[in-house]
Amino acid sequence: MKIITIGGGEISELETLELDYFICQQTGKAKPKALFIPTASGDADGYCRTFQNIYGERLGCKVDFLLATKSNFSQQDAMQQILSADLVYIGGGNTQKMLSIWRDYGIDVALRQAAQNGTVLSGLSAGAICWYDAGLSDSDRFTASEGTSWSLKRLEALGFVAGVFCPHLDKEQRHEPLLNLVRASRERSIACDNGAAIFWENGVARVLTSLPNAYAYIYSEQFGEVRVDRFSSGDRLPL
Repeated sequence: MKIITIGGGEISELETLELDYFICQQTGKAKPKALFIPTASGDADGYCRTFQNIYGERLGCKVDFLLATKSNFSQQDAMQQILSADLVYIGGGNTQKMLSIWRDYGIDVALRQAAQNGTVLSGLSAGAICWYDAGLSDSDRFTASEGTSWSLKRLEALGFVAGVFCPHLDKEQRHEPLLNLVRASRERSIACDNGAAIFWENGVARVLTSLPNAYAYIYSEQFGEVRVDRFSSGDRLPL
């Protein structure tokens, strides 16, 4: 199973281009079939155009889209799209809403089967959280009324890889909330800055980066304290 989980970065501004190229390489295909699933963004048109520009025009993929929130969505077609793709990329946005829609339509089951068949799985932010046991999610931000406070929270995900994942560590003040989560739950957590990613292959995790000074981290509880270890591009995580 190959999974690439990206902590963040603007795909349209080429901040993740090295990671995007790496994702395509992992398929072993010269012109891979890339399936974009932007459920977390409500299947935003602009996001789809950006993905086509990067993965289609720049990286040479044959791009398809699974639009689970659109009126012409077909569950049967979605299953076929997922199982025929060489790589699946999940976009960012509302993780909780995305996972709920996937479970309603069996998309989560199809993704697991695709992974077992050798499809490369990938994604950014919500699209990275989804593959782990759980994530530190900002999903409540999308439903909070204007002026109403909301908090980052632990959100159960698909469990394809072990641990809790936290994206955007360097950009969205997530360090303290993640410390509190690990201290309370004693769960080992993995965090990534924007421009950093974790490449999982057959249970082994390695750090990739596309921006300078981007790192990955492991937060672990030890004797009532939380230890934070930082890892650079190319490092293997001791998991």
